[in-house]
Amino acid sequence: MSLVENPSQLAARYRDAIYTHRLTPGTRLNIVDEARQLGIAPRILSQAMRLLVNQGLLDWLPDHVVEVRSLTTQTLQDIGYTLTRRR
Repeated sequence: MSLVENPSQLAARYRDAIYTHRLTPGTRLNIVDEARQLGIAPRILSQAMRLLVNQGLLDWLPDHVVEVRSLTTQTLQDIGYTLTRRR
């Protein structure tokens, strides 16, 4: 199974893109179009996106679209990140 066929590893790539703001809040991705660009089955990408929805990083919209949520302090705490203040 290649990297893009593994939903968990694929989700990790998108998670990293969200954390590093390569995918910014409000960005919408059409799962069918995105899967076509990656050369994978839409169901694989859908499984990966569902993981990110469950983690609070994406919202699931109609017509096979997901939208990147804003990363609030609460969202980050919910997914296990600790924020530190600069001194």
